[in-house]
Amino acid sequence: MIHLSICLPTRNRQSYCIETIRALAESDGADFEVIVGDNSDDGSVLADFFSEEFKDPRFRLVGPADTVLSMVDNWERLIGLTRGRWLSVIGDDDYIDPKLVLLLKYYERLYPEVDSVSWARMSYNWPDNRPEPALSVVPVAHDTYVAVKSIVQDRLYRWSQGTKRPAVGFGLYHGAVRKPVMERIKRKYGGRYFEHPVVDYESSCKIIREARMLVHCQRPFSVLGACKASNSAGTKSRKTMVERVNTFKAESKGKIDMDDPVFPFPISDPGASICASVASTTYWFCRTYGIDLTDFPENFVRAAMDELSGIIIEEEYELKKAYFERGFDAWEGGRWRESFKPPVFWGNRSHNELCGVLKDYLYIREDVPPARTPAEFYRFGEALIMPIEHVASGARVFAR
Repeated sequence: MIHLSICLPTRNRQSYCIETIRALAESDGADFEVIVGDNSDDGSVLADFFSEEFKDPRFRLVGPADTVLSMVDNWERLIGLTRGRWLSVIGDDDYIDPKLVLLLKYYERLYPEVDSVSWARMSYNWPDNRPEPALSVVPVAHDTYVAVKSIVQDRLYRWSQGTKRPAVGFGLYHGAVRKPVMERIKRKYGGRYFEHPVVDYESSCKIIREARMLVHCQRPFSVLGACKASNSAGTKSRKTMVERVNTFKAESKGKIDMDDPVFPFPISDPGASICASVASTTYWFCRTYGIDLTDFPENFVRAAMDELSGIIIEEEYELKKAYFERGFDAWEGGRWRESFKPPVFWGNRSHNELCGVLKDYLYIREDVPPARTPAEFYRFGEALIMPIEHVASGARVFAR
């Protein structure tokens, strides 16, 4: 029986995808599958890899369509091909531990109504994506929490924490969801699993609305990787970010427009931010499906100010500040403009290079771990955290 289906959508990043495939194949588990959705301009690279070098019945390759798919459509076709009891999606430059199956089985026994499972994630920049010193992150806690749905929904739909990104975590992307939940979403939301171009947050919106029980594990089971060609790497360069946003919009043409006139914080603006992109997605979802948005405007103002407080380059600060000012001037007739009081810019400064533990997270200089891929970094990090077998058995301490 296939307990976990791992979906691996990829586009024009074949070398990273192959590294991720090889790493996943090292697992000896027989109760998971990996579906690779190739949306590349040249489908021969992965096709040749599968036909000539890689033979593993747990893996399936879905080649490019006749025309380039949007990200949301590539995700859509993969979910429809899954056979697992639980589903998860990662990026082609990420890693997920197939032994996650042990945790899912444990939670199924402990919480029969669990529909969505989240976990902490390690973070890692590939060696080609280190323009300046930065830190890799290993969460070191391992407790389990049953989330209060109303609190999670309040954080995402109404942005109650007022931080630059809502702390939710539940969804398909680096999370696991029972397949019946996704089938219910397809029936209920326009005959599709996904509708919005910002597919990860749109998915979270639907899952935390439909799941019966949400369970979180503090132990990490995946790595958020960032290679040079990734979207997250693009945020480090304004020029690259603009180019990738234009490509994203072109490939998403005909879908929901991210330059929403009702929410005038367009992603095509040079000062656009991830904060506004997430807000646009959740705001669209709540408007479309009649979800209460009380306090969302005030909380989004707080989130915008929180994002500005963390910017370390003055040029970028001024660009984003002007972007938010234009948006608040236009949104609902400028009703929230006076509430937007940007923090004073601290001055140009470098990224923090200090290593150590802070609030259950271990921060490590990227040039310290002997790791060249997210999978290798995960194995390095495993030496510092509770073994999965202990977590999945309910153990509270390391065994002697």
